[in-house]
Amino acid sequence: MLRNMFAAFGQYRGLTAILIVAVILLVFVVIMASRAVRRHNAARDAILERLKKEEALRKKYGSFTRETALQSDGRELLHGAALCIQKALEKEPDMTAAFTALPQEKQIVYALDFVLCEDAETLSRFFRLNGKPLTDAALEGARRAFDARHLELFELGFKMFDPDDETTSALPGDVEKLDADFAAADEAALYDSIKRFIADNAVTLSE
Repeated sequence: MLRNMFAAFGQYRGLTAILIVAVILLVFVVIMASRAVRRHNAARDAILERLKKEEALRKKYGSFTRETALQSDGRELLHGAALCIQKALEKEPDMTAAFTALPQEKQIVYALDFVLCEDAETLSRFFRLNGKPLTDAALEGARRAFDARHLELFELGFKMFDPDDETTSALPGDVEKLDADFAAADEAALYDSIKRFIADNAVTLSE
């Protein structure tokens, strides 16, 4: 029987070649589809895990005292407080108007979360992706909540990306140096300063 099969293959070489190619393509498609499903599932699981963590932070920082804030991790405290503000803003038909109506302390926390958590790849990325009133609130936040070095760099970045400022260079090399310097600055000092700001305004931020 095998001899007859091989004979048939030899007789129909063109058809055999097409069949082999079709089988290879089928195997390739099955492998790629399997990988796509695994990537999709991994992405879905990552999103669900992120949403789960965010909900836990909202519950943890929906209401807090000055003492609780001072005992918290600074980055987690900032992000948790900002998530609570975001949840309230998302219920409004005009989020921009609702944001500008917030107490300044809430505007600051929400804006700084975009600088350090949401758009945290680089400082320049924050300025490229966002505009007023968020950037103005972040500038005020940097002045009130950042340590001296991070404030210096943030103010420099603000000038670089301010279309009305013609005195500050925003050449690619300057922007790269800004991002590198901001990333290298003392993160512990930054979040300790932010934590004190949030603690000092715990009553307003917990309302």
